[in-house]
Amino acid sequence: MAKYRALRRIMTIFTTDAASTEKGAVRFMRALGKHSPFWSTRTSDRTTRPAENGAVPRLPYPDGWFAVAFRDELPPGRVLARRFLGEDVVLYRTRTGLLRAVRPFCPHLGAHLAHGGRIEGDDIVCPFHGFAFDPSGTCVRTGCGAPPPPNAQLTTWEVREIDSVILLWHHAQGHPPDWEVPATPAEGLCAPRHVVHTLNDHPQDILENGIDLGHFPPVHNIAGDNLRTRYTGNEMVINLDINPVEGGHVGLFGALGATLEMRLYGVGFAIARTYIPKLRARAQLWMLPTPIDPLHIELRIAGRIEQVLDRRPPAPVARLLSTAMVLFFDHDVSKDLPIWTNKTYLDRPKLIKGDGPIMEYRRWARQFYSERSPQVS
Repeated sequence: MAKYRALRRIMTIFTTDAASTEKGAVRFMRALGKHSPFWSTRTSDRTTRPAENGAVPRLPYPDGWFAVAFRDELPPGRVLARRFLGEDVVLYRTRTGLLRAVRPFCPHLGAHLAHGGRIEGDDIVCPFHGFAFDPSGTCVRTGCGAPPPPNAQLTTWEVREIDSVILLWHHAQGHPPDWEVPATPAEGLCAPRHVVHTLNDHPQDILENGIDLGHFPPVHNIAGDNLRTRYTGNEMVINLDINPVEGGHVGLFGALGATLEMRLYGVGFAIARTYIPKLRARAQLWMLPTPIDPLHIELRIAGRIEQVLDRRPPAPVARLLSTAMVLFFDHDVSKDLPIWTNKTYLDRPKLIKGDGPIMEYRRWARQFYSERSPQVS
């Protein structure tokens, strides 16, 4: 198969000189460009913004942990805003490395802290009148030297950083976190490479795609074989073999075949540990759908290489290979985007044999909705 030979050529370059020299890394990029027609047009920050089309998901905001950024987007001293559940959230990292998330408006006179706000030590400082707030959200000083007003407090969000992914907690009834996303072994690995898309859909729908076996052949020209699932509380584990089918383009994993174990934690966080036998390669891939308003999500796709040819590549090569893998994977996911954007959610789909355990997945997902979860209509 031509694609298999191309990828073997890339791996040969990696084996001969990319492990030890920058010259080899450049040769890898050139080889990848020759064999990957989308390489020059897809970048790590590409965002797809579809037009409104009336296809409205009828599911409410789910409870759980949701990704809003990656570590490399928020170094010490930076302040940024992200959309989450119909409002802005201000993320910042203090000079000493503390990560915080707060609602955006200063309680003094309402300035938006992400627009001109700055970090001084461990405090975030309002751009309007210089009010400073410590990591607990308490106002500790004012710009004019007057005592802080009583009860001047920022509203904080529960925030975590897991495997370089920055997560926010949401619960419709305001309950604190009662479960956590566990970390994946990452010692010695490069930071995940990542892309993001914005589209009309719902997080539950996106992760359902992973066990929707019926769409694999017509959309991705692959077959999902030997599917096994198990459920433990907020975790769902999916084991699957990926194989090519005849005809048409196949993506990276379809071209070579792969096995994967995907773990879902709620409906906002999925990580897959993938093994490609023909390249003796192991990788981690993330699918992270986050509701930004009642109609739209941001879908973050990320990944990194663990091993190639049964060994861990040096850092520069690992970053290149991880970037390439994410672009390949994102190219495959892009085939789903117009379908997700224009479909609707059916409570009672007319399923057939071979569709996969869709209703089983939906029953598991029900636990992530509260009685007070606002309905989208």
